[in-house]
Amino acid sequence: MVIKMSWKMETKEENKGDTFADAKAKILMQIKERNEREKSFLLCSITGNPKVGKTGVALDSRTPSEIEEGYKIFVLDFDDGAEPTWDSGWDRDENIVIFNPIEMKGNGTVDWNETFKNAHSFCEYVKEEISSGIKVKSAVLDGVDKAFEGSSDVLREHLVRSLKRLEGQVIHDTDSVTVKPLDWKIRNRIYNRLLDAFISIDANRFLITHMKPIYGNIVNPVPIGEVADWHKSTPARFTQMIHITKIKSGATTNYIAELQASKTNPSIVGKEWTVFMTNGTNVWSGIPELREGTL
Repeated sequence: MVIKMSWKMETKEENKGDTFADAKAKILMQIKERNEREKSFLLCSITGNPKVGKTGVALDSRTPSEIEEGYKIFVLDFDDGAEPTWDSGWDRDENIVIFNPIEMKGNGTVDWNETFKNAHSFCEYVKEEISSGIKVKSAVLDGVDKAFEGSSDVLREHLVRSLKRLEGQVIHDTDSVTVKPLDWKIRNRIYNRLLDAFISIDANRFLITHMKPIYGNIVNPVPIGEVADWHKSTPARFTQMIHITKIKSGATTNYIAELQASKTNPSIVGKEWTVFMTNGTNVWSGIPELREGTL
């Protein structure tokens, strides 16, 4: 007795085979690309207070030969502060591409939904450039703290809209609302989706954020230190972590970068570099290991 498969069953089996073949091709391509790279891409955080050279360090991530060869750096600039550094330090180098994703509403507030769409589109654009053969050395997400703040605002606006539907139009978007513990997952997912999209770029990746104070004494809060301003789970993502501080000695101000963590070169963890020094004369040095990709 001969059993014939239906057309639907045959199609299902064919599609299953096609799906596996596509998946296998992706697996093999990823393995091939990884094996062909001389070293792993950096995934590095750069933290510090305002105006200590964080953006400058990230923009100075190409070797002289890579600059000559036209390697590009793409900057997703939530902070809207990369352009002055690009202008003054890099003579508006056309191979440093800066995009500010912030979209404003007519009332002067940030349209975070459109802003996050812009940011995701920029990540896809960078990936397309890499796929087309463009030489890309680094991608920079400048202003992780601003993106984190934006994800909180998206959650707040979502909750306000929900309350408006329940209670009428007396609640304004600027009013504070109570956030239930499970609601924070909405904020975290918005934030993490952006980080996931950025981190999936096949180039060295630098994520920059400011510091925020931490307080002791609940009754009379007093600053007792500071931490990086991002979600508490963010540091677990990085393979390298750099922190920059400003130290003044007489007429000289030094900007010191410290490698606080590295999975790729743990032997130099704790190493410090004077990335910038000024005493009337400005001297920029950057971080040689960062340019060479050996952090």
